[in-house]
Amino acid sequence: MAENTVNEATRSLIQSLRESNQAIVDSTVAAQERNAKFAQSVFENGIEVLKSHVESTRSLMQEVGPKQREVFQTVVDSAVAAQERNIQFAQSVFENGIEVLKSHAESTRSLTHTLLEQSQNQREAFRTLAQESIEAYGKFFTSPTTYLERALEMSETITRQGVEGYQKVAHQAKEKSQKATA
Repeated sequence: MAENTVNEATRSLIQSLRESNQAIVDSTVAAQERNAKFAQSVFENGIEVLKSHVESTRSLMQEVGPKQREVFQTVVDSAVAAQERNIQFAQSVFENGIEVLKSHAESTRSLTHTLLEQSQNQREAFRTLAQESIEAYGKFFTSPTTYLERALEMSETITRQGVEGYQKVAHQAKEKSQKATA
């Protein structure tokens, strides 16, 4: 019985440790995936902004010529459009960064909750394991004493029965000897 309880407590402890480690790994992998998606988003948006700047510059260069006034207006429009794209890009980076941070915070909160649960499971498994170990050691140390006590009781019983048997035989011999002499 105690051995089964110890084995179960050990299995429970190992399972709890395994689940804790898995939760840490899962959280780490999820955080890395979010980081990779964020970096990819920043990179892709940055490439799009640069492509847009290149296209605007190329378009501007093609328009340079006799129409100076129109070129100036085109340069101003192009600069304003580039600035708007830069602002959108920066806003996108900022918003995606905030989302990644929120996701990390939620993931950390979930991981902490899981680790607390597993810590409680581990503490309970340790408590059970320790209690069963103490009981097993107690039985181990008291079992020789119990054995000796039973052996002594049995010895006393056998001795008592032997004395009673001897007294009975002696009494019968005395009665027979008295009958024989009478």
